[in-house]
Amino acid sequence: MTAPDDIRAQTERIFDVIGALLAAHGSSLSEVAHVRTFLTDMDDLAGYAEVRRRYFPGTPPASTTVEVSRLFMPGVVVEVEVTAVARVYA
Repeated sequence: MTAPDDIRAQTERIFDVIGALLAAHGSSLSEVAHVRTFLTDMDDLAGYAEVRRRYFPGTPPASTTVEVSRLFMPGVVVEVEVTAVARVYA
């Protein structure tokens, strides 16, 4: 894993991957309606929010952020899931 315990680096990586996944399905970060974020330390919220604002300029999507005791792997400090619109044209 890259950047253990680094909220900014992990957040950038997460949103890069989410953006690529959305693009592969004909969508983008601009189509995200809701973001759910799990942090292992709410003190990291400012660093997370700083990076997130770069990926969601303007009016951000609705969001929920909660603190959890731990995540799936040591060193992981943030987990994000999104709900986005994928437009399908026949």
